[in-house]
Amino acid sequence: MTDKPAAVAYVNGSLLITHSELERVRMDVARFASEWGYALAYVHVEEPATSPDAFNGLVQQVTALDITTVLIPSILHFAGIGSPVEVKNRLEHLIGGRVIPTTSP
Repeated sequence: MTDKPAAVAYVNGSLLITHSELERVRMDVARFASEWGYALAYVHVEEPATSPDAFNGLVQQVTALDITTVLIPSILHFAGIGSPVEVKNRLEHLIGGRVIPTTSP
């Protein structure tokens, strides 16, 4: 077991053009988590056909496991769910923690 705090990630797959781009984003988020001292538990990828299933799964996971850190490539990944800033603020309130963009805007 690790002493690192757990984090999960959320990626809106419809913002990415290719499968290789999705894999690069996954690797970038995992690298960020490692560099900042988080144990990345899961990457939730939203698919256009099933939206917002991945986001709902993320909410269920963080609440069930008391995870207080969510990593996102950028705040724009919340745009498919609603106002990105509002989604971020609501999620932070729900988890009592932080939503952290892993790249600069």
